[in-house]
Amino acid sequence: MGKGEINKEEKHRYLSEFQYDEESGIYMLPEQVVHTKTFDYSDGTKVENYILTSIKNAKNISDDSDELMSMVKDWPSYYHLGIGRSNILKILNLSPNSKILELGSGCGALTRYLGETFELVDGVEGSPFRAQIARERCRDLKNVRIFCSNFKYTKFDSTYDVVTLIGVLEYAPMYFLDEHNPEKSCLALLKLAKTALKKNGILIIAIENKIGVKYWSGCPEDHTGKIFDSIHGHPSNQSPKTFSKKEIEILLKSAGFSNISFYYCFPDYKFASTIITDIGDEKDFYLHNWIEVPFTSYNIPRIYTFHEGLVIKTLSESGLLRKFANSFLIVVAQGNSPMINQPDWIAKKFSLKRRKEFRSITTLKIKPKIYIEKKRLFDNNKDYIVRNNNVKVKHRITNSSWYEGDLMIFNVFKALFERDFKKKVLEILKKYYQELVNQYHTGIEDEEGFPLLKGNSIDHIFRNIIQKEMIR
Repeated sequence: MGKGEINKEEKHRYLSEFQYDEESGIYMLPEQVVHTKTFDYSDGTKVENYILTSIKNAKNISDDSDELMSMVKDWPSYYHLGIGRSNILKILNLSPNSKILELGSGCGALTRYLGETFELVDGVEGSPFRAQIARERCRDLKNVRIFCSNFKYTKFDSTYDVVTLIGVLEYAPMYFLDEHNPEKSCLALLKLAKTALKKNGILIIAIENKIGVKYWSGCPEDHTGKIFDSIHGHPSNQSPKTFSKKEIEILLKSAGFSNISFYYCFPDYKFASTIITDIGDEKDFYLHNWIEVPFTSYNIPRIYTFHEGLVIKTLSESGLLRKFANSFLIVVAQGNSPMINQPDWIAKKFSLKRRKEFRSITTLKIKPKIYIEKKRLFDNNKDYIVRNNNVKVKHRITNSSWYEGDLMIFNVFKALFERDFKKKVLEILKKYYQELVNQYHTGIEDEEGFPLLKGNSIDHIFRNIIQKEMIR
């Protein structure tokens, strides 16, 4: 029997039939059948042993743990221990009283966030060792239960407010049903997830876009490591299956979901730094300004077939940026679910590569009027002061007006393709220097005659400066 086939003699079991194992803290099926109900998906024994050991030795195992982040040494450990995995969930206005079913808990990175945020979380993980790691990551959360089972053998009562398939749907052709018909496998998994939902419940999906711009620009396909693999349509039936926006919309409607909301993630859903909604025209709101390039190729060397920054700008001005987003976050329901709220924002950008008290989220809001909202991710928006020897830095969070125009960094991108690019770059730098002096000069020069600038000039960089017209 192939790994994607279901033995008709196998009995599908409800989660209520699983037995709690005191030693592992995991809910499992009776001993005589457990070996047929799991699978061996893994990042490798050495990697996962390191993840488990790191979590066991850590005192702080929270979603935003700097201690776990300090243990990151490569892409697999970053994926399981790094800060930012939960960004895609933080943008959704979900009730903290929600009962969550997480299909495919992995090593518990998102399970941890869900357990910290919501009333009850049931995580189902097919790999016994990964289930053990997920339980360890949530060891102090009494509202989290970890079940070990391949969910193709599992049945659900319609008791959950939210079901998640985050980085899971694409693996259905390999682990769920008929590997020779990827669409049929994915459809079956969607229908199974729907059976777990309450009448007004929602399904949350995160998945790569098969035609994401990063795949055209030379990033290998995330699952196979092959360049252009998804753009070629996943020629091998033995690999995971991703979709374009139109394709996954058709699949979701076939599964019985009529209320479908898309969010667009860059560089991807795994560590989303920019998330865009369907609200507004891409060109009118200069959405290319919100996306950082180049895109990272995780764990695999990449080539560059074009300049990603300039291509993203062209896509945005052509109204095609969303269709070529690298990943989708999709929120769906069977009907007009009150849990799906129309967002009052166009784009969000997370700034996490800094000290915890300085981490923030910037939002392009549209209500009551269009403006830029800035919030800290932790604590509040009070000023923070950091002292180091004779240097004092004050970090202040404030809302601001929104301005039309392209970021100045695009002038630099364009200048690189000029015949006399050095001359063009110097022109930009002269203009930049003059603005620095005009706006931030303290009126004092240093010993060498250079103008001393005010402290708030620290944010006056190419990626923060809006310019109406590109330099010709």
